[in-house]
Amino acid sequence: MTKFPISPIFIPANKLNYIDKALNSGADGIIFDLEDSILQEDKRSARDNLYSFLANNSLNTISYIRINDLNTETGITDLDTFRDLSYEIIIPKFETDKDFIKIPCTLSIIPLIETPLAIRNLDKIASGKNVVGLAFGAADFSSMIGSEMNWDAMLYARSKIIVECSINNIFSIDSPFMNALDANGLESESKLSKSIGFNGKATINPSQINIVKKYFLPTDEEIKEAKEIINEFKKSNKGVFSFKGQVIDKPIIKIMENRLMLSENNK
Repeated sequence: MTKFPISPIFIPANKLNYIDKALNSGADGIIFDLEDSILQEDKRSARDNLYSFLANNSLNTISYIRINDLNTETGITDLDTFRDLSYEIIIPKFETDKDFIKIPCTLSIIPLIETPLAIRNLDKIASGKNVVGLAFGAADFSSMIGSEMNWDAMLYARSKIIVECSINNIFSIDSPFMNALDANGLESESKLSKSIGFNGKATINPSQINIVKKYFLPTDEEIKEAKEIINEFKKSNKGVFSFKGQVIDKPIIKIMENRLMLSENNK
């Protein structure tokens, strides 16, 4: 699995002065946005400025570029502009395996799953050779199916994404929580998102970063427990053993290994 961020933050491509604040707030990833946050008349200048910045600067954090819909001329131009830079590209409105035709096979991509058709074709999308992860776009998805954007309404789509990411050994990034002022709502959704298997959750405001990390990253105690259980498993000649009253078998070992992987991935 490719290294991934826990709490990547969206930064509009025409607001590059936000980068320092985001990093100082603890962001472990940046998503430079050329799509929803940029007005149509500003897209060209935002693209040019972002390209110039990325071509001449080296960032010490995982960074992605969300381009525009490849069904538009703007999206195709975005792709042509950034295809030679060493950045993974988030592709919005990715719906079928036919969308791969538009993308160079050498370019690592993260399809943004935000339509009913994408959910139906998710197995074909997730198994693409140049797909390193999937991201969920709850706002667009809910608007297309005519539902609310609450947890229950979005659970089926989220669950499908988790299953396909697991099958294909790629990472998953959950949709951002859209109310930056509702810390309690973000805490609740982050906890649920982590519980069903998402690897990280996108953010839209620096105030959200540490809340997401709180629920997605293992605590020091959890890391210590994982190491102890794995060490005991290596010493044991049994397929099943007891650790502090807990029955441990191979599925539990896998959970402990994933816990350590998350910790190492975020260093």
